Amino acid sequence: MIFLSRNSRFLLGAAAFFLLTSCRPDETNLKPVGGGILTPLTESTSTDTQGGYSSGTSLQEPILPLVNPGEDYNILSILDGNLDLEPSDEQVLVAMPLDDEEAPLEIMIASTNPIRNQYAVVWSMPLIVRTLTGITLRSEDMTGNGRSDLIVAGFDENGSHVTEVFAVSKNGETDDFLRVFSLTVNGNIDIVTTERSPAYLSGISAGEPFNIIVQKTDPDSDNAMDIIETDWVWNAAAFAFQQGETRQVKAQTILEERIARVYAGDVEVYEQYLAGAWYRESGSGAYEDMLFFDPGSREIIFYDGSIQEVFAWGQSHRTTAKRLYTRVNNAVIPSMYDTVSVSAESWENIDLWRAEANWNGSYRRLDAALQNVLDSESKLAPITDPLPLSGVWRSSGSTEIIFDLPGVQWTEDGETRTGTASFFRLNDTMVLQIRFMKKNGALEERVNWAAEYEEVEDELRIIRTLSLSPAGLTVDGIRTLGGSWRRFEQIEVVSSD
Repeated sequence: MIFLSRNSRFLLGAAAFFLLTSCRPDETNLKPVGGGILTPLTESTSTDTQGGYSSGTSLQEPILPLVNPGEDYNILSILDGNLDLEPSDEQVLVAMPLDDEEAPLEIMIASTNPIRNQYAVVWSMPLIVRTLTGITLRSEDMTGNGRSDLIVAGFDENGSHVTEVFAVSKNGETDDFLRVFSLTVNGNIDIVTTERSPAYLSGISAGEPFNIIVQKTDPDSDNAMDIIETDWVWNAAAFAFQQGETRQVKAQTILEERIARVYAGDVEVYEQYLAGAWYRESGSGAYEDMLFFDPGSREIIFYDGSIQEVFAWGQSHRTTAKRLYTRVNNAVIPSMYDTVSVSAESWENIDLWRAEANWNGSYRRLDAALQNVLDSESKLAPITDPLPLSGVWRSSGSTEIIFDLPGVQWTEDGETRTGTASFFRLNDTMVLQIRFMKKNGALEERVNWAAEYEEVEDELRIIRTLSLSPAGLTVDGIRTLGGSWRRFEQIEVVSSD
C-alpha cells in the first residue's frame, strides 16, 4: 500500500550526495480483549519481565507496548497516536495469537483509564490473514471526518498484497471502529490522497475522502504489462469503501530490452535495476533530492541537499511487473520505519512513493558520465561533522547533556528526555539536531541548535565548551531564533603520568 498525491541546486546537491555515499461493510464490534493491564511507563517504573518491558528505553529497541494483551499473543507492530476526542494518546497493536495456529492476526487499541492511570485493551478485531510480512501500521483520516483511521498493510504467505482500513464516525468512541475496507490482491493497492481545504485543516468542515486504486495483471492479456485498474470510493451512507469503476490499462507494445528483462524478472533482478543513484526531476525538490539504492549492503539513502537519511532495506515484494514494495527502517532509530514503493517507468526513470510524502515523485537515473564529472570536480566537504563528543556536559544552571552518540540524554529542571543527536554543517554553521523520543520509544519533535565548539588544553586539564543557540532550518540554511547562547562545559583532568 502506498500514498499518492494528485499534486504531485542539482550539481551542488548531487556532488555533496556522492561525497557522502562514497564513504559509505457492515459488521458489529467485537468484545474487548480481557487480560493484562500495565501501569504506563514512568521514570520510576521498575522492570517487569512478565510484561515484557523495562523502565529503561534503549535507542536501538522498538516502541514499547504500554499494555500486555496476554502471554498468548506475540506483538508484531505498534503505533502511538490520538484516536479519540480526549487529550491522551492511544496505542494500536497488531498481534498474533499463539494458542491457535489457525487464528488470524488481531488489531487492538489500548487506552488509558484516567482514574486508575492504567492502559487496557478496549477494542479488538481479527484481520483477514494469519501471517503478514513487510507489515505497516499507520493512521490517516481517509474518510475526511477529522478522525484518524487505521491502515494495516503487508503481504501474506503467498506474496499477495493485503490492506485493511478501520474507521470511526466523527463522534464515535475508541471502541466504535469498524472495518471499512479489506482486500487481498496479487497486485497493487494504492491510497490516493488529496489536498484538503483550509476549512478542513481548521476543523470547520469535512475533507474530501481519499480514494483507493487497485491494480492487478489482466488475466486475459498476453502482455504481462497490461493491467486492470479498479477504483474504490468512500460511501458515507454505507460507511465503507465500495468498488467503483473498473478499466483496462494497456501497456506499451514495444519495450526496451533492458527494462523488459526487469519487468519479467524476479525481486533480485528488480533490485539490481535500482542499484545506484537517482535524482528527482519533478516536484518541489526537483534537481535537489537524491536517492541511492545499494542492494549489496541492503541500504537506501535519501539526501535532500543538507540532510541524509539512511534506511535498512527490508524484504522486497513484487506486485505487478512495474512495481516493487519494501519496508525500510531508519539506521539510527530502528523503530522509525517507512514504506517505499517504486514503479519502473523506463530504464532511466522511476516513480517513487513513501508514506513520508515529501519524497514522492519521478526520479531519473544519474548516469555514469555525470557521476564521473561530479566525483572529479566537486570540492565540497561532507556535511556531517564528526565531533568527538561523549560523556557529561553541564551548564551554569541545572541543565545537563549526556552524549553517547547517536544517543543523547537532556536533563533540565529535573526532567530528563532522551533521543538521538547528529552534528552537521550548513553554510559553514555547525548544527546540533536532536530527535526526542517518548518513554516507550515513540518519536517526538525534532529540535535544532546552532552550535560552536571550542577546546582548550593545558598541563592539568582539557576544557571543552559547546555553545548552543536555538535555530530553525530554512531553504537557505540555518537561522537562529534569538536569545542568549547557552554554554556547556566538560572538564577532563589530565593524568600526571
